[in-house]
Amino acid sequence: MTMDIHIRGVTKTFGASPALHGVDLDIQSGELIGLLGPSGSGKTTLLRILAGLETPTGGDIRFGEQDMAGQSVQERRVGFVFQSYALFRHMSVAQNIGYGLRVRPRATRPSASEISRRVEELLGLVQLKGFESRFPGQLSGGQRQRVALARALAVEPRVLLLDEPFGALDAQVRKDLRRWLREIHDRTGHTTVFVTHDQDEALEMSDRVAVLNRGALEQVATPDEIYDNPATPFIYGFIGDANRIDVSLRNGQVGLGDTVLARAPASAEGKAELFFRPEHAALDEAPGATRGTLVALRRTGAKRRGEIKLDGAANTIEIDLPATTTLTLGDRVGVRLDRFSVFSEGRRVSALALATRAA
Repeated sequence: MTMDIHIRGVTKTFGASPALHGVDLDIQSGELIGLLGPSGSGKTTLLRILAGLETPTGGDIRFGEQDMAGQSVQERRVGFVFQSYALFRHMSVAQNIGYGLRVRPRATRPSASEISRRVEELLGLVQLKGFESRFPGQLSGGQRQRVALARALAVEPRVLLLDEPFGALDAQVRKDLRRWLREIHDRTGHTTVFVTHDQDEALEMSDRVAVLNRGALEQVATPDEIYDNPATPFIYGFIGDANRIDVSLRNGQVGLGDTVLARAPASAEGKAELFFRPEHAALDEAPGATRGTLVALRRTGAKRRGEIKLDGAANTIEIDLPATTTLTLGDRVGVRLDRFSVFSEGRRVSALALATRAA
């Protein structure tokens, strides 16, 4: 049985230090949602509150229509997977997986044969058949994390919670396991919430991503929306590569020195910031294009990344170029912005590309 989750006005303070500021979030039944943010953003605190391992200072949590106030981890029926695996070293793989079923009160404890059947089923699900008699010390990190997930699934949780589940693993194992975990989720349909600071992990695995910063939610959206349309300057800087330029708003224009970059509402005036990703710009020698000087060029996989000092800008920007580019350092170039966002005092300004500069 899966379960939707409703988080309303949740706050958490440790002493005089606020960790969460009035978080509101609805998680759909059967959804896999990633809590993404830097260290100290509050993502693990929120996960522990969902699990019942922490008590919120304010606000409430509901699983479906049921208020979770005062409900223990066992009463909430959550499965929790830790970064450190938290396996019992003196127990075999099979014993670890079945542990949560064996320690249930007698009235709700399955029979020994049912526990064995469930363990065997989960060994197949996590691709560890034949490993049931081994101990955690005889397994690789990736195998131990599979055991930890099987143990969490054994209790048939309403909600599955994962705290940096791949944080202790090397890059290739992480890549393999996150693809595998997504497949497991699609097969089992559990409502799943996982914490990560790895943006690639969150974008690849999640149905939606909730980005936290300093205890507050900055944006909750699909991976495509998070990447293509960041709601705040913080998200532009935190997720993916991004360029930032100081610009001015005046007379319905977004300006960089004497160059007009875009149109803006006539009411928008003052200093602003323009953000765009390297792949959302291109070279353009049309009249009126933003001019600059190529100051660095390096190979990035199938492309090259050009670093350009735009005229009038205090900092350099980067754009993607073909690997076959013939440009050399010091060349003067024109740049066209195909997709960008403008923020003034942290709020988005409705800026539009100039018609004469369209691709």
